[in-house]
Amino acid sequence: MTENRENKFTREDITALLCEVAAQYAKRNGPPLNVLIYGGAAAALRHKFRTAAHDIDYAPWETSSLLTDCVDAVGKRHGLFRRWMHRLDHFASSPRFRENFFHHADALRLDTELGNLSFLVQDSDWQLARKLCWFRRDRKNDGLDIVGILQERDADAPKQVSRIVRDVFGEGTACSTDGTMLLAALKRGVNLGELAARLDRRARYYEKVYSCLFLLLSQKNVSAAREICWMESLFWRTEEDVQSTLARHGINLSPIIVNHIARVMFEPEFWDLL
Repeated sequence: MTENRENKFTREDITALLCEVAAQYAKRNGPPLNVLIYGGAAAALRHKFRTAAHDIDYAPWETSSLLTDCVDAVGKRHGLFRRWMHRLDHFASSPRFRENFFHHADALRLDTELGNLSFLVQDSDWQLARKLCWFRRDRKNDGLDIVGILQERDADAPKQVSRIVRDVFGEGTACSTDGTMLLAALKRGVNLGELAARLDRRARYYEKVYSCLFLLLSQKNVSAAREICWMESLFWRTEEDVQSTLARHGINLSPIIVNHIARVMFEPEFWDLL
């Protein structure tokens, strides 16, 4: 549940490693394939405020075991951690993924011949909409990326984020609890500098909360602990939500512990965005 990883890739590191992956792919006569770079790596490639990423998230247009082998080969050559460049299946199943793949991404120009492998970089509208809809309160980079993207735009940009979310994901898209709170704060014209500082303090608090919550729940059910901490808890608003989630996964905790989880999770000093 922590962001503190040893490896950090600058935009120069990212482009150099992608060139090596492309060279491996060409060497093995891979067929034509488009690959989207998204998340922190996309932010680092596109924006000056983000100087590095912890890993490289990618989504191929089609599943390719050959591409996975090429990624592994480059990682082994440089002694990188196992998931230095990784694919998340749930991202490819997110709303309007296929439509956004080309509409909200631009070709990455590299100083090398890529052969049949083409990289695209997620654009800032898609980055902004995704981070808002699935905003993680324990990830300080999510908040800093949202603020950084908006600060690069005109003064009215914060009040237009709802339109951006609709343009990217369509009408009726459900946001996490924090995403909804953040959208409301931006519409009200919150100072972006103050918001960045607030989100940073908040992330440090919730990083500790989630570390403890995962340890507690994993004693009962490890897979459920992952699902709750990584996704379901993002939509909690009340103690009843906590109870409902635990019951659905068959996790029995005493009412005192459930109440304590809720009090820590919804601590007003850190829960409220304004």
